[in-house]
Amino acid sequence: MALKPVIFERFPSLQGKIPWVQLGEFPTPVPRLERLGKEIGLAQLYCKRDDLSHPEYGGNKIRKLEFLLADALRQNRKVVLTLGAWGSNHALATTVLSNKLGLKPACVMVPQCGQEYARNNLLANFALGCELAYAGNNLAAAYQIISVYLRHWLSGARPYFIWAGGSNALGVLGYVNAGLELAQQVKAGLLPEPDHVFCAVGSCGTLAGLVLGMKMAGLKTKVIGVRVYDKIGANSYMASRLARSALKLLRENDPSVPDLKLPASEFTVLHDYAGPAYAAPTDSGKEAVRLARDLEGLKLDTTYTGKGLSAIIDLARKGKLENRTVVFLNSFNSRPLEKLVPQKPAPSELPEKFRQCFDQVAKEGK
Repeated sequence: MALKPVIFERFPSLQGKIPWVQLGEFPTPVPRLERLGKEIGLAQLYCKRDDLSHPEYGGNKIRKLEFLLADALRQNRKVVLTLGAWGSNHALATTVLSNKLGLKPACVMVPQCGQEYARNNLLANFALGCELAYAGNNLAAAYQIISVYLRHWLSGARPYFIWAGGSNALGVLGYVNAGLELAQQVKAGLLPEPDHVFCAVGSCGTLAGLVLGMKMAGLKTKVIGVRVYDKIGANSYMASRLARSALKLLRENDPSVPDLKLPASEFTVLHDYAGPAYAAPTDSGKEAVRLARDLEGLKLDTTYTGKGLSAIIDLARKGKLENRTVVFLNSFNSRPLEKLVPQKPAPSELPEKFRQCFDQVAKEGK
């Protein structure tokens, strides 16, 4: 297990200036997906197993939260407030890790399409003590964020606010580090230098960090994002803006960090696999989930990672990835929630608004 992020090994003077607390288990493995690769005609297919990033609850949010929650501790905050959908993996990861650090988690939640994992995540968040605030739409979410924030502040516990997905300049460093980590694994001979790394794109932080990290490492790898959220929030411009803000933060703390050019053209986002709405399953996404499970034993979801893998499958079957080395980033959590929450609460125990949303999600999920 790495004792500190690769970014601190590469630029030692950043340590102590950039807040960080060890929460995950890194580096994550990069196995070859031989059976799935054979099925889709892609001989060099690998998986970056960020679903194993934490022993209790994995996924891509762990890397971001190592920096964000360290900043909350540095600022002596007692409450962590974030935003997410009802079934948000980010919200649940924030709850799990905040609890471990003695911080009180709170989350404003907005609707999403009904799925089994969403129902389980909602119940787990409630069971683990997250303060849930219901918002029926984005306007109501803004009101609830302000309301919850002010209520805690006036009671003497000003919250530390984390934007949806943990995607800001500091959170992006988690995936800058992932890019540098992958470069180390290439150097160690665990896989060839990839031609492409594919990742799902929601709040853009993972894509932004990977592109910046790969460029800092000197790899020629092209990172390809697969949009799963609304185009207005998930696009090349948003990803490049986040990457530039992360680079600015690094250079402010260590001028020896190279001043890289990060135009939007270097942040490729595919828009053909998102489906009709956020979290709405697609046929190709469901096939990707099934193939990953049956051929490789991987646990994916139809909101993010299934759609991300579906792009690889589609492009490979069309011959567009022939003779390429491809890495798929599994950013979902594969740890069983039963170990995290052995006694799952009944839906009837949820606050009233969330009982209603749970019933609606259950009906939509059938």
